[in-house]
Amino acid sequence: MVAVINPDATLIPDKAEVWLALKADVTDIDEMIPAAPTDDLAALGWEFSGLIDDQKGISLDPSIEVKEYDAFGHPNFRVKLKKGKLKSGFTVFETNPVTRKIVLPGSASNRIGIPKDVQIYVLYRFVDEDAAGGDRVWVALTPAPAETASHGGFVDGELSSAEIVVHHTANAQGDVFEVVDNTETTKVFTIAGGVTAYTVTVDGQTTSSVSTLTAAALQTALRALSNIGSSGVTVTGSTGGPLTAVFSVPVSVVTASGTGGTVTVA
Repeated sequence: MVAVINPDATLIPDKAEVWLALKADVTDIDEMIPAAPTDDLAALGWEFSGLIDDQKGISLDPSIEVKEYDAFGHPNFRVKLKKGKLKSGFTVFETNPVTRKIVLPGSASNRIGIPKDVQIYVLYRFVDEDAAGGDRVWVALTPAPAETASHGGFVDGELSSAEIVVHHTANAQGDVFEVVDNTETTKVFTIAGGVTAYTVTVDGQTTSSVSTLTAAALQTALRALSNIGSSGVTVTGSTGGPLTAVFSVPVSVVTASGTGGTVTVA
């Protein structure tokens, strides 16, 4: 197998935003997940935190407990990893109605309290302006405590800030975030009975005839297109369909034409 590099798969963020929602204000987080990274987040119920520290950015801190098992003459004969944890963080510069809810909140909006358990959902949106489909959103799937880990206080001529650490929990599947980006498009091919062969057209480029109704045959035909490439799509499904193609490169219009029957794309 020939190694293929894909510079567009790297991430060099140029912009980043933090959006928040208090746990008490969320009925169903699935309804607040945008369909695209550029969607209107305020319309979905998210609140913008404002300016964040561009030097510290949005940090991720994964950790896990390493348990080593030793025996005489056989150190480290087994190792187990358990109790995985994930924290994220950001440093806010603004004191506004949104940050007051998480930075030492008091009993009212005009009061400051001692540190306490503040449960939030967090959404991170960031942009790599030089990469294809460079807009991405990460949405926390479960509420998590937001800790004010430190506060810059008030120093003459210095910018006041508050460092927030989010102690994430996972859902039943062990997931923390859902990723929304522009780089993956899913198309399902439904092959009618009687189809002996078909072609697929992706944004004006048409595959060679696909006469074997398998996922592997469709994947090979699609990857031969110059606008898809050798790693731009993955196809799964049983022989005869339906077949699911997940494109990792930007695509727009995908159609199919069958011989002996119809092939629909949705």
